[in-house]
Amino acid sequence: MTRTLAALATLIALSANAGAQDVADAESVARAYMAAYSAVNLDAMEPLMAANMVFDDPTALGEGVGPDGIHRDGRDASLAMLREFITAYDPIELGFVWDTVFTSNDRVIFTGHVNALYPTATEGKHFRWRADQVSVITVRDGLVVHHQDFANYAAPEQGLVPEQ
Repeated sequence: MTRTLAALATLIALSANAGAQDVADAESVARAYMAAYSAVNLDAMEPLMAANMVFDDPTALGEGVGPDGIHRDGRDASLAMLREFITAYDPIELGFVWDTVFTSNDRVIFTGHVNALYPTATEGKHFRWRADQVSVITVRDGLVVHHQDFANYAAPEQGLVPEQ
């Protein structure tokens, strides 16, 4: 009986350690992915994306965006959408600032703000678009399989700010 209890305790401890490592790995991948996303660095994002990943932003508004926001199936479609965004708006950075990051199972939840900066024709000034944002990144087998953004598109702070 004592051996059975000891074996069971060892198994539970090993499972807990494996689970903790999976959470740490998921968070590490998600943080690297979101840092690349924040810097608008698609070359750094791509190797972290599963081929069948899904990109969703159900809160997105704008021309050509339907009532359910943005939905792209697959890494190639997601990257194409991001390239179109870069071509259309020429962002300097998305500039995410995360107040809270936590991991639950294989989902890493980022809550904070997007502080996007764009070039302007006004010397010494950038256009800043700032809004509350939550991003949920699902990581499986070391790759991002689902990216979900939820931003307050309806009430952003926006205007010219000094270049830094």
